[in-house]
Amino acid sequence: MVMAGVLALALLVGGGFLAWSLLRGATPAAAKGIPSNALAVFEVNLNPSAGDKLAVKELAAKFPFLKDEANDAGDDYKKAFWSMLAKMGKNAPDYESEVKPWLGDSAALAALPGKNSGSRPVPSSYVLSVQVTNKDSAKAFADKHIKDRKIVFVDDLMVIASDENSDISESSLKDNITSVESYKADMGKLGDGFLATAWVSSDFIKQVDSQGINAAGILESRFAAGLKVQDGTIALRTITWQKDEFKDRGENVKDLAGSMPADWLGSLAFSPPPDLVNKVWENLDSLPASSRRQLENFGISSADDLRALLGTQFSFAVTGDSKQLQVGIKVHTKDPEKHKSILEKITRSGTLQDARTTVDGDTVTTTFGANSDSFSNPSDRLSANGEHEKLTKGIDNPQSSAWVNVPQVLEVMEKNSSNGLPTQLKENLEPISGIGMVAGQIDDHYFDSWVRVGTK
Repeated sequence: MVMAGVLALALLVGGGFLAWSLLRGATPAAAKGIPSNALAVFEVNLNPSAGDKLAVKELAAKFPFLKDEANDAGDDYKKAFWSMLAKMGKNAPDYESEVKPWLGDSAALAALPGKNSGSRPVPSSYVLSVQVTNKDSAKAFADKHIKDRKIVFVDDLMVIASDENSDISESSLKDNITSVESYKADMGKLGDGFLATAWVSSDFIKQVDSQGINAAGILESRFAAGLKVQDGTIALRTITWQKDEFKDRGENVKDLAGSMPADWLGSLAFSPPPDLVNKVWENLDSLPASSRRQLENFGISSADDLRALLGTQFSFAVTGDSKQLQVGIKVHTKDPEKHKSILEKITRSGTLQDARTTVDGDTVTTTFGANSDSFSNPSDRLSANGEHEKLTKGIDNPQSSAWVNVPQVLEVMEKNSSNGLPTQLKENLEPISGIGMVAGQIDDHYFDSWVRVGTK
């Protein structure tokens, strides 16, 4: 068994929720063992603060699939993490005798470019950096369990490469990822206090992008992300940097998002920056002639037409079940008549039926299969829903906001299932009160977003 491979896999996918929940990455200690040419970095800390441990334990206790493991772990989170790894492989080394003597408080995993990738830094190898408390014990463990890997010890770090030919040495690691300006800038914007952190470079995104979107010039970006447990919620923050400047920001959609019906399945509101609409149109204009003709049939033949359709603020909500889907769309636009005309042409070619449209000043409301008043003037709005407000905080002037009414979704899933939902699935979804997302622009290049999963 190759324990390095198992550990790397676990740090990538984390075994699900437990891996991310048990870890904290406030200080980039293990990241000091990551080479500066890393394409992506995932960092965790195996020794959270007492407050973080308590918050994670209380949240885990609400979910049946986590409760037993959280109770068994007690305050030894390293043991809990290793127990999770042991379940992913066979004949895992004993934690107490072989792992506990050397395992430190931090670990980081990085994807590296291949040697022969030339100008295309394709991810082809990884480096795992682990803090150790006892170098001799760590060496003994590595000699016994980690085969066909190159291992270097630097200060209190054990650095493991995915193959013996990888270029890692004490000298090569001196110019590490923590000294790279883009990494430092992005992580600085993200802040600290997270259970786990990740950083993904623009080169990595380009290579993963098999559709060539970035190559087409829509976006060239990188991001940093951090996860924490806060106020009984799982909160994921993402800081995204984009090469293209967006000087004209979208509008604040807080009021529009709050006007959506609280008893529907979910909703989304966003305000597209004018520069982004122009970028999108540039790429739509490069589509094949047949696709451009289809857009023209809908009445979209310029960036102004696209801007009229999306408006300055665009929102929609969904409810219903498998038998009858109900959709409501509300848009603030500077050209309501053009918006109405385009939307009518689009809906005539789709599957949504019973469209009703009303125009009130610069606001166009369209419903499909739903009572117009239940959408445009709901008796129960999200702005009065405490859970929605709790899960969509974090951005003062959000340019996008989304909400998923998980209890309502669960109820619909239960009704649509002939035999009801599987017991285990239902028990692990029932503790979730909702999912909220907000995002906003920080400056010309940076965007901030939060996704929160609430619990009852």
